Amino acid sequence: MSLLLAADIGGTKSVLAIFDLHEGLKSVASIEAVYASRDFGGIEEIIHSFLEESGCTPEYACLAVAGVISHGQAKMTNLPWLISEQELAERFGFTGVWLVNDLTAVCSSLPLLRNNDFLELQSGAAESGGRSSTGVMAVIAPGTGLGEGFLVQEGEVVFAQGTEGGHGDFAPTDATQAALLDWMRQHHPWPAPVSYEMLCSGLAIPTLYTFFKASGMEERPAVSAALTQTVDQTPVIINNALADKNPCPLCRQSVETFLAILGAEAGNLALKLYSTGGLYIGGGIMPRLIGRISFAPLLAAFNNKEKMEALMATIPVRVITRKDTALLGAASYGGGMVSLLQGK
Repeated sequence: MSLLLAADIGGTKSVLAIFDLHEGLKSVASIEAVYASRDFGGIEEIIHSFLEESGCTPEYACLAVAGVISHGQAKMTNLPWLISEQELAERFGFTGVWLVNDLTAVCSSLPLLRNNDFLELQSGAAESGGRSSTGVMAVIAPGTGLGEGFLVQEGEVVFAQGTEGGHGDFAPTDATQAALLDWMRQHHPWPAPVSYEMLCSGLAIPTLYTFFKASGMEERPAVSAALTQTVDQTPVIINNALADKNPCPLCRQSVETFLAILGAEAGNLALKLYSTGGLYIGGGIMPRLIGRISFAPLLAAFNNKEKMEALMATIPVRVITRKDTALLGAASYGGGMVSLLQGK
C-alpha cells in the first residue's frame, strides 16, 4: 500500500485526506478531515493532528496552498505561514513532498470532473485541437481571495498552472465602478494599486456593501446589527441579498456588483489565455448563489469585450459545483509526481 497525503490549505480552512495510490486515484478519499486554519500556528500542527487522529503513515504528501510557491517553499497570502517541502519531509518522514498553488490544484482537477460537477452558464463551443487535445481551459476562483489559473492538455500530457492574476489592477467598466475605484483610492494606502481581489472575493463583498452604504443607499437596522455581531460579514450580506421574502436592496446591489466585476475579470482572463476550452469558475461563493440570483450581470460583463464579443460568445462558462476540487487536484498532481519518482 502506497499512501498519499493530499491537502487543500486555505486562509479559512484546511482539508486533509489520505489516498491509496495502488488503487488508483479515487474520487473519494479513504480518510478526510477539515480544520479551521486560524486555530493553528502552522500547517505542521494540522498535519500532526490529522496523522495522529487517522493513524496513517503516508509516504508522500502534496499540499495545495493559497499562496506563492517558490523553490520548495510557500508563503500563504492570507495567513502568516511559511511552509517548506524539506521541513515537512524531515518532520514527518515523507519520501516526497510537493507544494502547489491551490489554483494549480484546481486546474489539475478539471480532466477528472464530470458533467454533474459543474453548472453551465454559457454553452459556447468548446474547441478541440484534434486527437485528444483541447483548447486552453481557464479557472477563476473567488473565495477568501481571488485565484486564477489555466490548464493545457495534449493527449496524456497535462500542464496545470495557478497564477497570481487576482492581484492585477482593477479596471472599472461603468460609472458606478469608476466611483468605486475613486472611493477605494481614498480608503486604501497610496500608492498601492486597487486589485481585483480587493473587489471580487469573499473579503470584497463587505467592502462593496460599505461603498454603497457610503454612496447613500439605506442600511437596514437588522442587517447592521447582524454585521456588527460577526467577524465574517460575507454570509450575512449574501443571505440578506438572496432572501426569499423582502431581500435587502443594499446587500443585493453589493452581490450583483460583485458578479459584474467577476464577469469582467473572467472575460479578461479568457481573452489573455484564449481559453477556447472553457472558463471555469471555482471557489466557495458561486455555488451558494446558484438558483437564488441571476447570473446575467456576470455573463453580460464577460461578453462585453468590444471587437471580441463574437469570440467571447463561443467560450463555455461553467461554475464548478464540486466542493473538493483543490483536494482532488492535489491528489492528482501528487499521484503524477509519485509515478515520475517511481519511473512509471
